[in-house]
Amino acid sequence: MGNMYDAVMPMHEGRELPAFTLREIDLPQIRTWDVNGEYYLIVKVKMTGKSDQRVSEAREDMEKMEGNFEVHSIKALGDKPVDLKALQQADMEKMKAKVLSGEYK
Repeated sequence: MGNMYDAVMPMHEGRELPAFTLREIDLPQIRTWDVNGEYYLIVKVKMTGKSDQRVSEAREDMEKMEGNFEVHSIKALGDKPVDLKALQQADMEKMKAKVLSGEYK
């Protein structure tokens, strides 16, 4: 049986990704979004630092990079929950073009 954080904390290569809290002033859509709904956010960050984190494992010593970031803006990618399986590559390419064009600041 998994721990109580399994549903909240997504795993990436065996590590829990960071969780964060937003207020309605930061992201107005939270008022209408469903708890346990999955949504996409566009997060503009500034990298403020990085460091090597050496991790000793039974197999070998591995270098890991750790980055520090400041969040500069957050935008919702739509107002409806996202069906991750139905999201197509073309949709992601369109969003990438919008981000790169500066439409999402």
